[in-house]
Amino acid sequence: MDRVICSDYFIVCVLRMKLKQLPADFRVEEIPDYTLSSEKDEHTIFLLQKQKIDTFDAIRRIAQRLRISLFEIGYAGLKDKHALASQYISIPTRYKVQGLKIDSVVLTLVGYSRRKIKIGDLSGNRFTIVARDILKDELTDISLRAETLITSGVPNYFDSQRFGSVIDKVFIGKEVILKNYEKAVKQYLTAYQKSEPKKIKNEKRRILTSWDTISNVRVFNKAYALVIKEYTKTKDWCAAYRKIPAHLREMYVNAYQSYLWNECVKEILKNAVEKKKLHSVEYAIGSLLFFTDLSKKEHERIPQTFQTISDQMTVLDDERKIIDRVLAKEGLRITDFRIEDETGNFFRTRARQVLQIPEDFIIGTPERDELNGKGNLERYKIQVSFSLSKGSYATVVTKRLFGH
Repeated sequence: MDRVICSDYFIVCVLRMKLKQLPADFRVEEIPDYTLSSEKDEHTIFLLQKQKIDTFDAIRRIAQRLRISLFEIGYAGLKDKHALASQYISIPTRYKVQGLKIDSVVLTLVGYSRRKIKIGDLSGNRFTIVARDILKDELTDISLRAETLITSGVPNYFDSQRFGSVIDKVFIGKEVILKNYEKAVKQYLTAYQKSEPKKIKNEKRRILTSWDTISNVRVFNKAYALVIKEYTKTKDWCAAYRKIPAHLREMYVNAYQSYLWNECVKEILKNAVEKKKLHSVEYAIGSLLFFTDLSKKEHERIPQTFQTISDQMTVLDDERKIIDRVLAKEGLRITDFRIEDETGNFFRTRARQVLQIPEDFIIGTPERDELNGKGNLERYKIQVSFSLSKGSYATVVTKRLFGH
């Protein structure tokens, strides 16, 4: 273990372990919940295999190569950019596509369906993960955690991948709730990830340096220009915000709602689990709370599901106390979530499973790690495989198992 940070409530554990050193170290296979036909039908179903590219970009490249609208391509879910991923997509059969290969994106025809694949058309995902750079004295603890993982499960957190839109820990969704529309628009137009193209970063820097005279800024990105044009015309930051593409605005709302759900689950665990069993693991926007194991009584104290927060939700007293505590830290009330009339966005209440028990969990025998061992400092690698229901994150399982 590299370091241990003590706090008043729990210990933050940060391990040396490494994930995704090689593309094949993190494999995900989509498990569909529909039946394919060998008889030709309206939509052709392909197995999409990809690496070093996210699902959106892969579909965009496919659409460009085929010269069709990307909205005609159906897919069930998004897969990690940094994974060797297999998932299913649909393309209308009238385009007579038999297969395709574009760099690290490969399409293989597997069957036909009467309807287009839609978001959520999967029962889950199967993961095969290799964790590396593990010290010998960590192996026993990992083995013990694996035993409790298949009985106690893991908190079903949203993990870092959900928060790609959160830059410098600023939630655009929260700024919208607070009616800080200028800050929300400014974050959209000026904040960037290191991985973004140089052209986009330069444009955002130029907008930032001219923020006080933004109406005079000339930009080449059509989406950015549309937002600036609306503000120039109306002098209304809310109107400008509404010109941000709808799918991005929905992503901002979902990201903040997901963060709040994670914080509620942390409060649930603090109430239900013995303090000495809890420890915290860092993630992209803060920390997540995990347990070493659960007694029968502790398990019974944890509700099966917990709702995502919206102004439309109906809650029991115990749920209300948790939500109020989390929102108080954020300086918010449930009534603040009524944003649809002004913004066109809204928060939707969904019941999400609080704990997830991985199915078909297998942990392999530790082997010498050929990538990280140096001289007498021997390192180990361990392969794990398991299945999760849709919407759950494999990296939460690795955090529970390896502390990373």
